[in-house]
This record gives sequence, structure tokens and C-alpha cells, in this order.
Amino acid sequence: MLQRDYFIRIIEEFTAALARFLEKKEGEQRQRYLEDLYRQYVGDYTLLRNFTVDEAFQYALDQWKPEERVDRLEMLAELYFVEGKGKQNPLRDMLLQKAYSLFDYVDGNSQSFSLSRQQKMAEINRLLNK
Repeated sequence: MLQRDYFIRIIEEFTAALARFLEKKEGEQRQRYLEDLYRQYVGDYTLLRNFTVDEAFQYALDQWKPEERVDRLEMLAELYFVEGKGKQNPLRDMLLQKAYSLFDYVDGNSQSFSLSRQQKMAEINRLLNK
């Protein structure tokens, strides 16, 4: 129970840190902050960002506890999503595709329904199908 409460606090901290990231202006400082978010909450930025979806799933199996896996995959999807929205094609589409795939997996494997997740998936669909 204590471990779950601790992990819930980590998720809350991640959400707050992501909100702070979204308030930052474009630039080198914002990029460093994003890389730090990856490092703090899911793993090495360069490694995870360049993974395919299948490699990200394998990383999740190898690196994260089963009880944290779905939540961490959702964190990774959030990071792909916010980074993808700020990039130009073809990188934008690649990151958004990965975000969508992870959100879709989380949606099917999570214990809870998330309207926010559904809205992000709809936004990704809209952005990819313009």
C-alpha cells in the first residue's frame, strides 16, 4: 500500500512538472527541461525517444515493476505527445504515432477510464489526419 501511495505521488509530481514544462517558452532551456523529465520519470531521453513502440514496450517489461508499468507507459506517451506537438514533420508525426500507440495500450490495460487520455488520442488523430 505504501509503495502504491508513493507511486501515486510520483504521478502527481510528473503531472505538475509537465504542466510547468508546457508554460515554458521554446528554446534550449525548454529542451533541457524535457530531457530532464524523461530522465526523472521514465529513463534516458535519447534512448526512449528513439525507440520504436515495440522497443518501448520491451524496455517497460525489462525496467519497470509490473504495478507501475502501465502508468509509466502513460507518462512516456505524455512526453511523446507534448514533444511531438512542438516539432515539425516528419518528427512530429513519428512522436505522435508513438504517443497514440502507447495511449491506446494504456487505455486498454488501465484500471481507470480517462477522459483526458481519450481527448489526447482524438487530438492526435486529428493532427495526423490533416
